[in-house]
Amino acid sequence: MEKNNTLIKLKEKERELRQVLIIEAAREVFGQKTYDKASMAEIAKAAGISKSSIYTYFNSQEELYAQIAYQDACKFIKELNNRILSAGPDPVRAAIDYFLDFYIENASQWRMVTHFALHGNNEMGAVEQLNKTGRELMDVFEMMFVQAGCTSNTRIMAHTLFACLSGILIAFRNYPGRSEKDRITHMKKIGSRIEGLINIYISNG
Repeated sequence: MEKNNTLIKLKEKERELRQVLIIEAAREVFGQKTYDKASMAEIAKAAGISKSSIYTYFNSQEELYAQIAYQDACKFIKELNNRILSAGPDPVRAAIDYFLDFYIENASQWRMVTHFALHGNNEMGAVEQLNKTGRELMDVFEMMFVQAGCTSNTRIMAHTLFACLSGILIAFRNYPGRSEKDRITHMKKIGSRIEGLINIYISNG
């Protein structure tokens, strides 16, 4: 019996390690290519396994993509929450700065966010995970508004802030005819304007 339990644990550990291997290989491929230009064959090659082996762990490329997006979003939300809690009397600036800085520096992760925002996801498990992280992000933004002194409409304000910051990145991250430095400076300026408008809204009650 003890021998059987040991074998079961070893197989479970092997399965976990194989999943991690596939996810990290996929993260590398998706970091270099957009979702529609990447393939399971490339991911399998990067992982050093057969393409069919991937389907033992993930039903589709979209499910694998969603799993990576979910893991990365969880890490992002945790750090965003920490930044806001340690920001003292200026949580709005902390949230806006971190959101923009993070996704400016992590372009592949922003591509994942926009992919699912624009195209959705048909994998039920992935849908539930992504919806969960979306709600958690709104919870953090809502907590930020409360911390900043906002007393009403905190949920809709959380949605508004996310829409504004997403709009900045979509509109100006790859704006043609400008240098990388100019694009970043411009996005941060717009972020500052949004911060100012939010603070006016909060001060007016």
